[in-house]
Amino acid sequence: MISQLELHSRAELCRQLARLEPSNKIFWMAEAESWSRLSNGKFPGEAKPKIGSGLLGMLAGAVGKTSADNAGSPGC
Repeated sequence: MISQLELHSRAELCRQLARLEPSNKIFWMAEAESWSRLSNGKFPGEAKPKIGSGLLGMLAGAVGKTSADNAGSPGC
């Protein structure tokens, strides 16, 4: 298993390569983000924190309500 330090080092190396290769910056930054997530222990598909009250909570509720309303509708 790779250590947290190794994962963090790989992410930093990708950031350095992004600075050195501007034409490939987007690819290096995406790779850096991937290594960074692994070093922080955040994996894709992991449970997301619940949205609190406020505007984001209202939007999440509206989206959920709209999705539920359209679930019974016939498709195109």
